[in-house]
Amino acid sequence: MKWLFLDLPVGKAKWITTVSDKSKDEIIKYTKCDPSKIIVIANPLAENCFTDFNPYFPRQPRLLFIGTKGNKNLENVIPSLYRLNIHLRIIGELTNKQLLLLRKFEINYSNDFNLTDNQLSSEYHNADIILFPSLYEGFGLPVIEGFCAGKPVITSDISPMKEIADGAAFLVDPNSIPSIRDGVNAVINNPELRQSKVEKGRLIALSYQSKKIYTEYENLWKKVQATNPIAT
Repeated sequence: MKWLFLDLPVGKAKWITTVSDKSKDEIIKYTKCDPSKIIVIANPLAENCFTDFNPYFPRQPRLLFIGTKGNKNLENVIPSLYRLNIHLRIIGELTNKQLLLLRKFEINYSNDFNLTDNQLSSEYHNADIILFPSLYEGFGLPVIEGFCAGKPVITSDISPMKEIADGAAFLVDPNSIPSIRDGVNAVINNPELRQSKVEKGRLIALSYQSKKIYTEYENLWKKVQATNPIAT
């Protein structure tokens, strides 16, 4: 399977695009691919992503958590929120284990899944905090989507999220329940720091606008055509 779906196409391809330096490093690690033919082009923001910043911050903030698969780390997030005055908004189908944890730790939560792009965009704008302490990601688009929406973002102090965040997010150890809890408290209790990170995040999000990413792919295609004039 590895040979068919990874080694063979990597070996045959003249150029390879991937979404982060982390995924580039993994391609090199697992295939011994020539690094010079791997080009990093980030994922773009959705066209319906827009900033509607609201400086009001409620006494019971709404934490948006996207994804319920194992790498998303909901099992560590739930106990980290025990007895905090928050509302946890979870997007994704919950397992029986996750439902039991939510009951055990008395979490005030709501849940939805199978959302349209517009519905998901609304979730970002209805949130007060984006909580994304994932254990593993190839890119971590919710970080940038949170920045674009003008929300404070909590994410993992691991690659590629920490590089994407570039100092604009609150970083936590995703394997540490106390660290995740401290990150949530830091956002809630430090309004000036929260505001400064939101402002920096909005600037970072500009570099992920779809037109910019499309231009990077267009430039790559011009490079392909220059080296292979018959390419169409």
